[in-house]
Amino acid sequence: YINAHRGKTFVLWFGGEAVEDSNFHKIIHDINLLNSLGIKLIIVHGSRPQIDAQLKLNKHKSKFHKDLRITKAEEIEAVCSANAIVRMKIESLLSMGLANSPMHGASIKISSGNYLHAKPIGVVDGIDHEHTGEVRTVNTSAIKELLNSEHIVLLSNIAYSSTGEVFNLNSEHVAKACAIELGADKLIYF
Repeated sequence: YINAHRGKTFVLWFGGEAVEDSNFHKIIHDINLLNSLGIKLIIVHGSRPQIDAQLKLNKHKSKFHKDLRITKAEEIEAVCSANAIVRMKIESLLSMGLANSPMHGASIKISSGNYLHAKPIGVVDGIDHEHTGEVRTVNTSAIKELLNSEHIVLLSNIAYSSTGEVFNLNSEHVAKACAIELGADKLIYF
């Protein structure tokens, strides 16, 4: 079973709720195990509750349309802050290597960056979604290069347009787009 998956590409998706769960460290241990077995991993995380918390701090409240957040220009900073908080938590947990723990001896290389390009969703049902976007392209060559160098690729629901605008994407859609574009062997939801 292990040899059947070595060298395969898995896209792992979890929402921001998973990061807040007290058992999130168990997901990290599973990721460590998959990585140690030679599976190429792309992690896509969401951050909905973290965005909600950041917006509340700034006295903003998002509107939703068809389960998509309508991200206004004045909210994009809170979206970016929430994503940074989640990314740093994931990276810190994947960096642990305490003796007598499942992460002992792990030396995980994690890379994140502008591997996605976004486009605005635009106006849907008469509602302008402003800074809510969708995946335009996935930089598959850069991601494959990292995977072949034994890096875990960490992606979020933030992407940039060709003009440098920041867009908030649905993280589940990001995971699906990556799985399709990269020809992933598995798409796993936590």
